Amino acid sequence: MAKVYQTNILKEALLNYKNTDIIAFPTDTVYGIGANLFSIEAINKIYQTKHRPGHKPLAVLCANKQQILQVVKEIPPQMELLINHFMPGALTVILPKKEEVPDFVTSNLPTIGVRIPNHKIALEILEKVGPLATTSANLSGNKSLNDASDVIKRLGDNIDIIIDGGKTDIQIPSTVVTILNDEIKIIREGSIEKEMIQQVLNK
Repeated sequence: MAKVYQTNILKEALLNYKNTDIIAFPTDTVYGIGANLFSIEAINKIYQTKHRPGHKPLAVLCANKQQILQVVKEIPPQMELLINHFMPGALTVILPKKEEVPDFVTSNLPTIGVRIPNHKIALEILEKVGPLATTSANLSGNKSLNDASDVIKRLGDNIDIIIDGGKTDIQIPSTVVTILNDEIKIIREGSIEKEMIQQVLNK
């Protein structure tokens, strides 16, 4: 059963965090489950907890652009524009991963999705423990969860640490973009809409 911590004792929770743990926490979109990038034990726990198909890669949440550069090879100019404008925020960008990022995080894909969440608690966790391989805190195929009480009820038996930050703000997943033939393509549209992205790129 998960240890549940309120946000006012976050430091205590992070002292108890181990590299093989999976941790659920609020972001600016929905609740996420995070794991150490380099721990196959922790990554496997995420897949088992969610009943997530093995061919679906995990994204990585970062505290800042420096952490993004720890996991990606490069940031093309168009992506740099989007990162500078929308992050921290509800945008995930897909970029070529560094070789040291394990293939079991990305389901053997050469790319990785990265995002900086616009949420104080999430950023504090990421600053302390480093980038986390993350996915939404829900059973695969089910609706994303935006309340800690639902995360505890549905997934609490399989998660090591849950940070109870109440309800999340946006309550819908992030917009996901990739770059194909030098053009930005939207894979999933969330609260950041196509027109908003196009406006930034056209400036």
